[in-house]
Amino acid sequence: MKYVPPAGKAADAAYVDGNRNAGLLGDIPPAAAIEHPQREIDHVISFFGLTPTGTDLEQLRKAIEMAISAATGGGDTSQFLLVSQARARLPFFPEILSADGKMNVTSPSAGTVQVPTSVTFQHRGIYPVSTSDYIEDDRTFATLASKTYHLRWNPVDGFVLEDLADSGYNPTVLAEGNVAFDSAYDDMLISRVVTNSGNIATITNLVNKVRVAISGEVEQGRDAPFQDGASASGMNGRLLTYDLARRPQVAISALTDIDTSRNGITEFNVGVRANSRYNATYWYQNDSTSPSVDSARFSYEVWA
Repeated sequence: MKYVPPAGKAADAAYVDGNRNAGLLGDIPPAAAIEHPQREIDHVISFFGLTPTGTDLEQLRKAIEMAISAATGGGDTSQFLLVSQARARLPFFPEILSADGKMNVTSPSAGTVQVPTSVTFQHRGIYPVSTSDYIEDDRTFATLASKTYHLRWNPVDGFVLEDLADSGYNPTVLAEGNVAFDSAYDDMLISRVVTNSGNIATITNLVNKVRVAISGEVEQGRDAPFQDGASASGMNGRLLTYDLARRPQVAISALTDIDTSRNGITEFNVGVRANSRYNATYWYQNDSTSPSVDSARFSYEVWA
């Protein structure tokens, strides 16, 4: 409804009462000033299924309550949870709504890191946030050479690039992979950024999801032993890279097709360890100095 000013006055002029003692005439309301509000109220009452009547002067309130009930499913309104309250209470991790749960942060040129546009993520499982809500200056950051950074987001500051060597960000000089830097409900770790001596950035974009579940198989054969992480005689391992925003739980769910027939092997041990939010090591060990003679198939599960 558009405001209808007093007859003969400017578009936004206020109504003034008359004052005979001062010789002032009161303003004359045009017909629309009376008719339009009634039409608006009448429409609301009718729209939500009530029949306008002159005997019930509470119909506008009832129509508003019916609108709320239609939108929320009804119930005691005192028990409704506002979005602002939900964003402070719901125990959900942030979730990037892309196919892989990652934000494709890039380095357009040496010394620059940039958050892309048109990526949406959910805060506290209920509130959608788009990177397009932020201007380019709030999504673009300068870097220095030979540094390690964390690109983060929080609902107060937006996107921030934190220097791991900054005492304000890392006062106790924790290792980069420490769980203290993992994504929290209101503080999302988006990427790890490492610059070399030429200020060229290597960016590891991380998976942010409310729940993460990964499973698969790793096979180690007699002529193709695990290639990574050999740390002792008769021990070998392989890295599983997952690049999550928080350190997960990892387990071997099955171990099959074991062959320990060569070199008089009498013991065969296997295990799995989450090294950090980035990867886990699956390892095997036997009592021989030649681990390649063994074969096995590992089924694994990763969850966070």
